[in-house]
Amino acid sequence: LTEADLIAKDVNGYFHLTPIGEAALQFIPSFEFIYKHKKYFKTHTISVLPTEFAASIGALRKSEYVNGVTEMLFNAENAVKESREFMWISVDQILPSSLPFFLEAIARGVEVRKLMPRNAAIPPAILELANDPAFERAARAKKAESRYLDTIGIFMFLSEKELAGIGFENLEGIFDYGSFRSQDEIALKWAKSLFLHYWGKAKRE
Repeated sequence: LTEADLIAKDVNGYFHLTPIGEAALQFIPSFEFIYKHKKYFKTHTISVLPTEFAASIGALRKSEYVNGVTEMLFNAENAVKESREFMWISVDQILPSSLPFFLEAIARGVEVRKLMPRNAAIPPAILELANDPAFERAARAKKAESRYLDTIGIFMFLSEKELAGIGFENLEGIFDYGSFRSQDEIALKWAKSLFLHYWGKAKRE
């Protein structure tokens, strides 16, 4: 550590971190998070993330890994039901079972934002459900908004209370919906900033 200039000995013979060591210490949470979930990250990529968010992914270190689409959907729908201020989602599919919960959320004043890739293939029957006039009225009233990007590379369900789920594409570019869930303030701040980063680049159709 001394040879790497990470620590140095002071005049009293005590070791302390050098400025390089202090800088390196900031990256430990990210390494710790990735190593803890190395099985997941062997088959999923964070290369799609903007560099500043990939480097700070340790913000999720207190999150819980959720393996399986059923539990992830349960967590997401529960977050919609419990939201009171906002519910922001980034998805590649419309979840028909969640549509009534979103309508209820909008009715109680929750701000709903939805990010989707432009090439999302939505089955016609589900698209018909999503075209409920209530969503159109909410959009006109600026209570709900959808924006689109060519690619996103993440899915996310975020309310003011919790990050109900965030996951990344596997090496085939597909979501298997293994996800990370957290109510930690650091994770919420990181996820909110990430969503707003994409939101600012996305366009209305």
